[in-house]
Amino acid sequence: MNIEITNLTKKYGAKTVFENYSNTLEINGILLVKGSSGCGKTTLMKMIAGLEDYNGEISVPTDRISFMFQEDRLIPFISVLKNVTAVSDSETAKKILRKLVLEKEFDSPPLSLSGGMRRRAALARALSYPSDLVILDEPFKGLDDALRQTIIEIIKEESKLRDFIIVTHESFDGEFEDGKILYL
Repeated sequence: MNIEITNLTKKYGAKTVFENYSNTLEINGILLVKGSSGCGKTTLMKMIAGLEDYNGEISVPTDRISFMFQEDRLIPFISVLKNVTAVSDSETAKKILRKLVLEKEFDSPPLSLSGGMRRRAALARALSYPSDLVILDEPFKGLDDALRQTIIEIIKEESKLRDFIIVTHESFDGEFEDGKILYL
């Protein structure tokens, strides 16, 4: 999948984040987006997903986009399983939650979970949605090395079926060796 960006301009009041930015994002599996804090990584992802207004053009060849925000954004008064089935069927939700080692938490409300568990529940929701493009904004935040590695393997497996854009500050030492990197 290629995303065409032409003359993109985005401002927040007097602050210009992008000015006449043009690029072709070639994904075909996994694209890592890196850059310093405040350079516009999250803003660009929101514009690609259609969640932010902008001037210019962004051409995305699908409207089936799943988005995992930096904040978990789980619905606090329903169970983890219901949070995931809000975007998916029960069978898919349970399968993904099991992969993310959350099978014991199906009936737990998000507020009873640790930060890493909430992060994985948010990831499960993003992965469960039947999308062509999955945008993950800092998906490894708050995870230990073992869980991080498990999630990397899940993403690599899923990227054979659909494309991923991953915004991260992490170093991967070859773990996404087939992926491309966009530096902003």
